[in-house]
Amino acid sequence: MGIKKYKKRITSLLLLLACNLLTFFTIWLLDRYDRIYIDQVLFQMKSSSEGVQGNLALNAVIRIGMFGIITTAVEYWIYRKMPRQGESFNFVRKHTIMFSALALVASIIIFITQLDVVAYVGLVSTDSTFIEENYVSPYDVKLEFPQKKRNLIYIFLESMENTFADTSVGEPIVENFIPELTKMAEENVNFSHTKELGGAHSYLGTTWTAAAMATQTSGVPVKVIVTADEDTYGAEEDFLPGVVSLGEVLEKYGYNQTLLVGSDAEFHGRQPYFIQHGNYNIVDIDSLKAEGRLPEDYHEWWGFEDQKLFAFAKEEVSKLASQDAPFNFTMLTCDTHFPDGYVCELCEEQYEEQYSNVLACSSRQVYEFVEWIKEQPFYENTTIVISGDHLTMDNDFLADIDPEYERTIYNCIINAPIEPVNEKNRMFGTIDMFPTTLAAMGVEIEGDSLGLGTNLFSEKATLTEVYGFDLLNEEMQKRSDFYNEEILDIEEEE
Repeated sequence: MGIKKYKKRITSLLLLLACNLLTFFTIWLLDRYDRIYIDQVLFQMKSSSEGVQGNLALNAVIRIGMFGIITTAVEYWIYRKMPRQGESFNFVRKHTIMFSALALVASIIIFITQLDVVAYVGLVSTDSTFIEENYVSPYDVKLEFPQKKRNLIYIFLESMENTFADTSVGEPIVENFIPELTKMAEENVNFSHTKELGGAHSYLGTTWTAAAMATQTSGVPVKVIVTADEDTYGAEEDFLPGVVSLGEVLEKYGYNQTLLVGSDAEFHGRQPYFIQHGNYNIVDIDSLKAEGRLPEDYHEWWGFEDQKLFAFAKEEVSKLASQDAPFNFTMLTCDTHFPDGYVCELCEEQYEEQYSNVLACSSRQVYEFVEWIKEQPFYENTTIVISGDHLTMDNDFLADIDPEYERTIYNCIINAPIEPVNEKNRMFGTIDMFPTTLAAMGVEIEGDSLGLGTNLFSEKATLTEVYGFDLLNEEMQKRSDFYNEEILDIEEEE
């Protein structure tokens, strides 16, 4: 075989392999995730992947890598088995690079179409001053804490949305799968988009856990800028370096702060974010093993199951409460992560779907934890905020519900020292949780706005109510020099 012919064949195979890998990557994304956006894909490419759930990673390797390689090998085998004579063979052999390139172009077009890349690029390349005009830094307004500062317990619930309690959507919601969470929301403060149980809308830049946690504690979405380096999203020690967060505010006012997660906190930059923005004590699977509180070889699901998480939560909260300072304890559950959730020994076989049983189990565990908190001496001066991080990504579970159904993220605020002006029929997003959390702790906020969020306890309209979901979603995605320079600390070229 001549060198030219050899190079031609190798080039064709590489193009074909790239085509197959991208095709299976697109199929995997659409099959695995209920809603997948290009900004989330870009974020995962730029942030730390340490601590990724083993089964999910293995599934990706098999479905993308192995299937891509096997498909390419089969295609090459078919090519080699073609009759070696005739016009068809000569035409294919002569234009193998062209055919492989066309196949790659087709796979790129499918990827772009399925992830709506064109619309995304159109938005991020359009200049906007919206964020600059509406962003309120906590350092620029007066925050007045009560004389006796209240403790905060903030519980992020993985993928918890109100859909799981709404039997009107039909299959698979055959019953209210989260009755305890529903009961707590009904008996306490639940900000809702309707007159019944409801919650927050999900904007681009808030649809995955790390972004959701950052958004709810800073009032801004996570905008993924292609030109930004990985450090900007937690690959090293930085995560949104210019943002001013809830943790930083509370640190300034003397709070001791702990973050507890049932996985590796490094995953997607959560540890850098909470250390940089509030100097939180990080408790995760690695730290617990180092302290001897978990066996060195222990690993379940993403790290360890929620049954253990809540046991550790009681220990960590008790430790914080014993110290002579107000505290902020923040935790993130994990058992309700897709696909299908994690079945622990507390789960009951109530329903046909595994995910339904996991949701019900999570609801019971959260309720039991809250009841435990209420029995503690520190409860009287403690506000509890419970919030889903984002909508579920379990593609199969909600596949048959009405696509027009308005899915929202669960929230419940317990033992706040103030009452909301109006908690129902509100249009809001998770950006509003930042000032709302401080208000729930009895903090008076000058202007009732922080970040891009609005204090939901006040009568002030949220940005969602002023501009509508679609317009606000677009404006927050557009190119913002202010966001790039002040939040991401990217130096803009003249």
